[in-house]
Amino acid sequence: MDCRTCTGRLKKAKPVSIPFVQPVGNFVRETGRIGLFCREIVHAATRRPFFGGELTTSMRRIAFQCLLPVVAVVGPTGMVMALQSLKIFDSFGLQRLLSSLLAEAMFRELSPTLTAIMIAAQAGSSIAGELGTMRVQEEIDALGVMGINPFQFLIIPRMLALALMCPLINAMACFSGMAGGFLVAVFLKGLNAGVFWANMLNFLTLSHIWSGVLKASIFGIVVGIIACYKGYNVTGGALGVGRAANETVVHSILLIVVLNYFLTSFLLVALG
Repeated sequence: MDCRTCTGRLKKAKPVSIPFVQPVGNFVRETGRIGLFCREIVHAATRRPFFGGELTTSMRRIAFQCLLPVVAVVGPTGMVMALQSLKIFDSFGLQRLLSSLLAEAMFRELSPTLTAIMIAAQAGSSIAGELGTMRVQEEIDALGVMGINPFQFLIIPRMLALALMCPLINAMACFSGMAGGFLVAVFLKGLNAGVFWANMLNFLTLSHIWSGVLKASIFGIVVGIIACYKGYNVTGGALGVGRAANETVVHSILLIVVLNYFLTSFLLVALG
């Protein structure tokens, strides 16, 4: 074979690419950018001024956006769980333990996770869209020109609002989940109401409550970081705003589900 033919084939050969190298590299770079973003948040949070009006406005907006959807999801979840659990407990004659199982699941797992997911879908996407629109319309740049730190005026109040409102909404979600289970167990299945509440109160401890509060607070911070980061760094005009809102929901849910496992493992050891 002619040497010139071999040389031509070698020049036309495409470089060999290693699978998954580019996605891993993108993930590492994005993680680094989020870390720098968090550092800016911490730096801005330790300096004055503090915009309390923005905080209360954000908290009120989150409450109106998220309270009803969260209750509408967690309440029926408690009802379904009561139905399924009673079917199993009937086989062993342990119907009285239903409220204990509901309390364990609602306070520690279902309510904090479902609340955070709904808040990510409602408030998280809204915050990402709001900040993204401000970035596209150059309103964030205008704040810097006026001498106002965008992190102090826009990011910190929304982060704190999510961290504070997530456990408060979670408390109402726990109540709605237990109420839904109570309605099914007592009014539909004939379980004694006194037995239901007595077993729940005997089983429920402060560790269950604090576990749910801690999880909800951490999940709220996670949603706040993702939503503010995606909205603050929007590029590409209106299409970028929609992409940021969508990525906020998807990434927040993934992080919530993964973090929930590690938090549960830690809290079971630390609080019992």
